Formats: sequence, structure tokens, C-alpha cells
Amino acid sequence: MHRFRSLWKTWGPWLLLALLAASLIPILLLGRYDWPSADDYSYALRTHEAIVQGQCPLTASLKHIAEYYKGWQGTFSAILLMTFTPLAASPFLYWLTPVVMLASLCLGTFKLSDTLARRALGGTWRQTVFLAVPILLLSIQFVASPKDTFYWWNGAVYYTFTYGISLLLVERMVALKLAATRRQVLWAVVPGTLAALMVGGSNYVSALLSTLLCGLFLLWFLWKDRTKVLPALLPAVVLWAGFLISVVAPGNGVRQASVAPPISPVDAVMESILKAWEDCLDWMNWPILLVFLLMIPLLWSLTERISFRFPLPLAFLAFSFLLFAAQNAPHFYALGVSGPERLRSIVFYSFFWLVAVNLWYWLGWVRRAVLPRLAEGEALAGRLWLAVPVVLVLLAATTVRFHYWDESTSGRTAAALADGSAEYYWQQQVDRLTVLQDPSVSDVRLEPLDVPHQLKLLLYNGDASPDPAVWVNQALANFYHKNSVVTTH
Repeated sequence: MHRFRSLWKTWGPWLLLALLAASLIPILLLGRYDWPSADDYSYALRTHEAIVQGQCPLTASLKHIAEYYKGWQGTFSAILLMTFTPLAASPFLYWLTPVVMLASLCLGTFKLSDTLARRALGGTWRQTVFLAVPILLLSIQFVASPKDTFYWWNGAVYYTFTYGISLLLVERMVALKLAATRRQVLWAVVPGTLAALMVGGSNYVSALLSTLLCGLFLLWFLWKDRTKVLPALLPAVVLWAGFLISVVAPGNGVRQASVAPPISPVDAVMESILKAWEDCLDWMNWPILLVFLLMIPLLWSLTERISFRFPLPLAFLAFSFLLFAAQNAPHFYALGVSGPERLRSIVFYSFFWLVAVNLWYWLGWVRRAVLPRLAEGEALAGRLWLAVPVVLVLLAATTVRFHYWDESTSGRTAAALADGSAEYYWQQQVDRLTVLQDPSVSDVRLEPLDVPHQLKLLLYNGDASPDPAVWVNQALANFYHKNSVVTTH
């Protein structure tokens, strides 16, 4: 067993990195056949026109933000990103969408994992990998709607991209706590402030959770290290100001008037907690459970080099669960429901952090409060490694036996690439482009898209309608300078 433990510590991180890289290959290759849809055309209109006419696209984007701030929504930094969809330059650059989304998610996860595991808890780069890669693999492979999460710019940049930036914001606050020199403080505050501006003006899920976490950091600094209070205030105030500016936008009222009236704050809180509990039960499948069992030796080792006593584990569990549940509150308050899949995706990502942090905390409590009372307690803990090969075998067996590969994002994308359905879908979009870009055609009639079933969770985000007055049709018509766009049946 000592031999296996040594091999796993040495080569396990490289195996995990190779597995992550291999799992991303079909996901990124499918991006070759990705195509803009729905809101992409509305948000790209001004920036596209500016690029075509040789004008500044940023100026066009700012005009779009001002118009939407008054008439539709206040999330200014998100709208900025939405207007810079690859479609603004060319639909053939839309393959960049999954690249950008996965880059944000991976960078945020790795950076936060490294600062926590290596810098805060005294671990190594290998332990960073043991923490980051399992969280990423579970997040990417079991997300409910890869279409909304990775392949649709407008929806994914609003949630997945911002979620990655919010992880960087939290990481910079941790870095500020660890900073020992003025230079380290500066490197924590400046990038943290930029991340705060992006998160504060984006989706309310990330903005609310980040607001709460930054508030907790400030309380910690007030209690333990008052020299860090002023540096911490800069990103915190920028975050809170951005969030406030977004919330009070006149456009939010206009948009709210077009949907159901908001429910009471108390009802929103209760619904958020119930939904969070339901999510924790629904999302825990066999691969996820086994991966967390596999992480126990890592999390155990990360409790060793710190003096923290891990008090009141039940209180910590309850408090962290309420933070997790708070993410549901904005959408419940506004619409009385938990939100679309693209929103649910980032709550899903945070679920893995909730479990990992609580596992670490409870293992630390066992090390400090339970093991000292047991004879040969440390020897018993050392036998955790005996479970690793068993769990690895069980993980492989259940993934194959219960077809989890077929349901994973990599499995679905690989199948769409292998059977030619992705290329078939993409060719239909390219054929349409010929008509849409033809200056001699002012009223465009399009054949409806024939979409294979497996692509409806991956690339397809709806089609135009036979009714030219539908907003999707109007967005297409405006973008391509047509009088009307309809589908034939």
C-alpha cells in the first residue's frame, strides 16, 4: 500500500491533468460547429455595425448598455460582454465561445484551488491538482445543459464566464489575507477590484454571493488584521457599488412589468433554502459521491499543517449551506422560480465547493477533536489510503455500468462528432447564411432547421418562426438588413 500511495502522489496529478485535457478535446472540437442564435443577434447588432463601418465597437457597446439600462436590464458589465460576442466580427468565429467559457471556469477553479491548497494550507502544486481537477471534471461533465453553459455566448458569458471571474475575486481576497508585503497587497487589490467591477455588474447570483463573501472577509480583517481593512474596502466597495447600480436600473422595472410580480422576500428566502436542499439530494450521483470519497485523503492532508481548531462543525455546515442557498434568492424573488438552466449551472458548480469545503472542515474537526481521544488515531487515519484503489475501481465500474459516460458532456459531444450530426447542423446554418447575406433578397424565407436530438442539449438554441413579428425573426432581420425573416413552415 505504501508503494501505491507513493505512485498515486507522484503520478496521480499527471493522470488527472491528462484526463481533464482529454475530456476537453471533444467539447472544444464540437465548438467548430457552434453557431450564434437568439439574443446573440440583438446584442451584437451595434458592435457588428461599428466593426463593418470601421468605427469604435466599444462606443457602440456603451450606447447599447445605456439603452438597455433604461429599458431592459441593469447588468452593465454583462451587457458589455454580450455585445462583444464573436458574432460581432463573424459567425465563423463563434467556435471561440466554448474556449472562452471553459478558460474562465478552469482558470478561476485552478487559481482559487492553488491559493487555498498551496498557499493558505501549506500544500503542494500536486495537492492543487488533486483539488481543482475533480471539481472541474464534475462541473463540466455533469452540468445539465452544456448548450446554455458552454456553447451559447449570450447565456454562458452572463453566468459561466462571470462565475469564473467571481472565483478569481474570492481568490484575490484570500491572497490579501495572506499578503505579507505591500507588493503582495497591491497584487491582491488591483486584480480583485477589476474582478469586483465585472462581477458586481453581472448576474445577480454571482453578485449576491460575492457580496456576502466580501463582507465576511471584511469582518475577518476587522477582527484579526485591521491593517487589511482599507485595502479590502476597495474591491468590496466597487463590488457593492456595481451591484447597487445594476439593481436600481430603470430597465429592471420595465422588464419586471413584463413578467410575474415578485414574491415576498421571506417567501424567496424559504424557497431558496428548500431548493438548495433539493439540489443537494438530486445532484449527488454515484460518480460524484465516489470522486469525493477519492478526495478524502487529500482533504485530510490539508488539515495537517495549520493550527486552526475547526470548532462547531455543525454550525459551519449550516452557515455554508445558507450561503449556497442564497444564490437562489434573486431569481425566486423576481420570478418565483429557481431560474433557467444557464443560471442553475453556476449554482451546480458551487455545489462542489460546498461539499469539498465541508469535507475538509469535518475532517479537520476529526483530526483535532476526535483522533486525540482514540488509541492509534493517526494510524487509523493513515489507512484512508487503503480505500483509494477500491474507489478508483468502483468509479470506473459505475461509470461504465450505469452509462454515465453516455450522459456526460464529453460523451455527448463525442457522439455528435462521430455520427456527423454536428457537421450536418452546421452546414444548414452555413447554407442559410448565403441567403441572409444576399443583398438582392429583402424578404428572407428559410427552411426550418432539421436538428438531431442529441444536439438539442449541445448546440441548438431555437430557430426562427413562421411569424415575422417574433423577436428572434426581427433580430435576424435587423442584423442582416432585411425587411423580414421567416421560416417556411
